[in-house]
Amino acid sequence: MLIIAVESGIEAHNLISILHISDLHRSPSEPVNNDSLIAALVADSDRYIGETPKVPPPCGIIVSGDIIQGAKIGDVGWREEMVNQYATAKDFLCELSDRFLGGDRSQLVLIPGNHDVCWNTSRSSMESAKSEEINDNIQSLIERQGSLYRWSWKDRSVYKITDTTLYQRKLDAYWEFVSDFYRGYTFPLPIDRSRGFQLFEVDEGRILVAAFDSTYGNDCFGYSGDIQPGVIGRCSLAIRALPKTYELKAAVWHHSIEGPPMRHDYMDVSHVKEMAGFGFQIGFHGHQHIGATQTRSIHLNEEHAMAVVSAGSLCAGARELPRGINRQYNIVVIEDDYKAGRVHAREMGEAGQFSRKNNGEFLMGHARISWLAQENIAGQVVKPDEDNARRAILRAEEFLKSGEAKRALDELMAIDVDKSSYAKRLACEAALEAKDWEILKRLLPKADSDDEIVWLAIALIETKDFGGAAELIAKHDTLAKPVVQQLNDRLAVAKMKAGK
Repeated sequence: MLIIAVESGIEAHNLISILHISDLHRSPSEPVNNDSLIAALVADSDRYIGETPKVPPPCGIIVSGDIIQGAKIGDVGWREEMVNQYATAKDFLCELSDRFLGGDRSQLVLIPGNHDVCWNTSRSSMESAKSEEINDNIQSLIERQGSLYRWSWKDRSVYKITDTTLYQRKLDAYWEFVSDFYRGYTFPLPIDRSRGFQLFEVDEGRILVAAFDSTYGNDCFGYSGDIQPGVIGRCSLAIRALPKTYELKAAVWHHSIEGPPMRHDYMDVSHVKEMAGFGFQIGFHGHQHIGATQTRSIHLNEEHAMAVVSAGSLCAGARELPRGINRQYNIVVIEDDYKAGRVHAREMGEAGQFSRKNNGEFLMGHARISWLAQENIAGQVVKPDEDNARRAILRAEEFLKSGEAKRALDELMAIDVDKSSYAKRLACEAALEAKDWEILKRLLPKADSDDEIVWLAIALIETKDFGGAAELIAKHDTLAKPVVQQLNDRLAVAKMKAGK
């Protein structure tokens, strides 16, 4: 179901945006160089930042697959060719990060696409299937999920993957590129090529992006997108185990989820429905070389809706693009309540320059998208700030019980303790135990209770603000006389040690 919404005219105040590009594979017949491409993207950013409705500079970049063109089976020097293509892609993406993200590559999300799969490696892992292995129903043999058999239309033959270890290396060049690109950066989970998904944070940690590998089963003869069974579920469990709640959960994969009747290279939409069921609210993909938006819904005890955004190809040539479609990319604007947004499709025109796409569902220059808010098992809307504060307080309590006051303090200082009197008291106790007097003073710009007066007085004494401590002790007559005496004794000892 395609949803095209009309701009409401109501504009949020604290918008953020994500630059969504896809299918960077350079057309051999119509190549585009990095310098021209970067210059065109930077020039277009000058245009869209000044457009109405407002489009802010991007805080993250999503690259939804097909980083390179790849090499054909039997190409001479195919290994070197793929290495060179990835080197060109790395230079482009590094420059893109420098220009738009201040050089922070952890804010740029990468996934592989079908063009990243090495055809030569996958073909070398196969042999012609033996006749006795092939039954009368070749189609069911080939199409079964996880099948080792492939059909080649070129020679009308069935092949079998006989070297599964070699077959698993079909993305070696991609993963070497990824390892090099992200070297030195940290993520919610370490990059792991065998896991089937990677996790990223953008928008200063408020948005979680799960990047799914949809090339499971892709090779020189297999083109359909697929995600390995169990990967989406394992990703959901991994997210539940993370120490924080996010404002928005996004998913990224490469393959399109629908296509013409004669095409068989898209991904089963059931994967997207599973993502929606696990609470993902927006999905990004490429592959079809057309910018578009959709809403996918599933019905459990109530409707779960997920917005789906596809990006056109940034670098494909005319032969690889759909009729009447040029090179494209998207800017996805997300509103400050993290419940809706806009997709601005940008299209390359004359002189290799990008500008807004103004036709089809982007007739208004953009298309509206929306999704449902996150809910807990009780059906209540999740408030990430409150949930993260609750989690931090629970962790801080455990750290204090185990004598790790510094770790408890670190947890509490990451939240707004002024919103909870208990959190503030816990932070003061942690600072006192950790002897972090400067933080204790910051926590108590003014002391309201007797306990706070005592804590602040101790912090002032320990930081040698003897006059401030004496004044504080003298002007609060609510303190018990033994407490006042102890504070004055501590003050006297500290002054004597300081030679005052």
